[in-house]
Amino acid sequence: MSFALRESPALRRAGQPRRSDEPHPEEGKSLGLRRALGVVAAVGLFQPTFNAWSDAVRVPSGAIVAVALAAGLLWLIWAMATASDESRLDRLEVWLLAVALLVLAAWIATQLNLYTGYGTDEAAFEQGAATLLLHGHDPYGANLLPALANFSTPAKYATYTMSGSMVSTLGYPALPVLVVAPLVALTNGGQAVPLADVLVLMVAMVIVFKQLPRRWRSLAVILCVGLPILSGYAVAGVNAIMVMTLLLVAAYRWTSTGESGSLVSGDRVRAIALGLALATNQLAWFAAPFLVAGIYLVRHASLGVRGARRVTLSYLALAAGAFTAINLPFILWGPSAWLHGVTAPLTQHAIPYGQGLIDFTLFLRIGGGALDSYNYAAALLYLALLVVYVAEFRKLGRACFVLPVIALFVSGRSLAEYWMTLCAVLALSIITAEQSVISAVRPLRLGPPSGWRRRLTLAALFAPAAVCLAVALGTPQPLTMRILSARSSQTQRTVEQLRVLVHNGSDQPLAPHFATNVTGQAVPWSTARGPSALAPHASAVYVLRQSDPSSSPPNGAPFLLEAVTPSPRTISSTGQFTQPGPVPGSW
Repeated sequence: MSFALRESPALRRAGQPRRSDEPHPEEGKSLGLRRALGVVAAVGLFQPTFNAWSDAVRVPSGAIVAVALAAGLLWLIWAMATASDESRLDRLEVWLLAVALLVLAAWIATQLNLYTGYGTDEAAFEQGAATLLLHGHDPYGANLLPALANFSTPAKYATYTMSGSMVSTLGYPALPVLVVAPLVALTNGGQAVPLADVLVLMVAMVIVFKQLPRRWRSLAVILCVGLPILSGYAVAGVNAIMVMTLLLVAAYRWTSTGESGSLVSGDRVRAIALGLALATNQLAWFAAPFLVAGIYLVRHASLGVRGARRVTLSYLALAAGAFTAINLPFILWGPSAWLHGVTAPLTQHAIPYGQGLIDFTLFLRIGGGALDSYNYAAALLYLALLVVYVAEFRKLGRACFVLPVIALFVSGRSLAEYWMTLCAVLALSIITAEQSVISAVRPLRLGPPSGWRRRLTLAALFAPAAVCLAVALGTPQPLTMRILSARSSQTQRTVEQLRVLVHNGSDQPLAPHFATNVTGQAVPWSTARGPSALAPHASAVYVLRQSDPSSSPPNGAPFLLEAVTPSPRTISSTGQFTQPGPVPGSW
């Protein structure tokens, strides 16, 4: 009893000195946090490990590997839960990283064995473009639709425009094609795109692990593999994974860029990484102005105007040089085709789709008569956020990579991948940005220096975006539609024909293109009968057909019928419709 009283910190007398071998309370908290993160990271790896086991019958060796990985994870959980010091956790976290890399490799091997096709036109087009490049052809401007058939990409996963056509050309800068091309050659035309993305994700996980402070290292495994967000996109062949990896380099301690008055080696690496990100996917184009503005502001506070200008221009020159070095051969090869390709996502007017505010129109039928207003609202919101970011930098500096994607949430094409693939970038930039450097920046003089007048001035910047959004949500759909009848395929048990009564309530002729929507993504139908343009205030019956059973709504599944018009750009839809009858897979 006396021994317990002497050794218990809780019962130690006030002022009694702490034993040298007793952990400090703060050290205990740090150790507990690391243990918890490590255990959560290890537990998160069970799901992809189980996925790697799911093809056990066809690939029994894969199942044995999954079993071995599961055993390793159980050991890691036990070891981390009982780790008594930081040095042991250091070693265990390295083992955790190694197991995570093996789990990701096992999962991709299983997925490539299970699914030989591609689930996105993006992946098919990248591989098609890389194949053309290997054969000496310019991939920009070429018709890549054959790649969809080569990789069994369902038509429902293609990208369609408001004019009813299918996107058929490469729509990204050149780096993804250059990364994929060697793997196309090595795999003899195999599934090179998801393989490339998974390899890049592995690199990203190592980068995050190395760059995070010690106590946060397990977060790299949680973000890249434990959560199914990034690994799922990598397996799907989404090239935003490459952008994320490059932005991880650019985002790491970005507030230290040029702190000596010139760019050191680490700063140059960050600048080149940004340029390569810009050469990969247009998503980086939206993040770059916030990052560059932030670098200028932190250096303005420490170096003055001339020093900040010198550092920022040097940074921009390196980024622009990296972008140009990757794309210059293709620019010289076909300048018009290259320019059309890299700007296509901004100019091709793809049908509205995504997980942002556009869903109010798509699924609740609020608005629809002024789709362009969504994009106007997004552009104006982006500019307002950039100005407010600069004006309130001391408060918003850590949100450098968060604010750009908020504007994309408002656009007509607001895909979740825009913000979900940046989750590791957001975490790394927030954790490693130095708040003391951000706090040293003096507020920009924008209107009154402080108080409610300043807040009112900043709020007024968002008024134009709010007006455009109000127009987008307040302009009603121009077409009123009602499904009169539906006919199902007897063999496939899916809807193959629709008869629809359509009324044009607007004051101008409209040329509708029809699509059905079962899972959130619209799939076009062909018009077998009905006028190509419907006169103002006129009505007509359209007969629509779908020749692809995989793109048709199955019997018993509720779906919407949508109609888009290219000029003006509008969308109209019916309420839910369900075709009765035997459902696919039933007896």
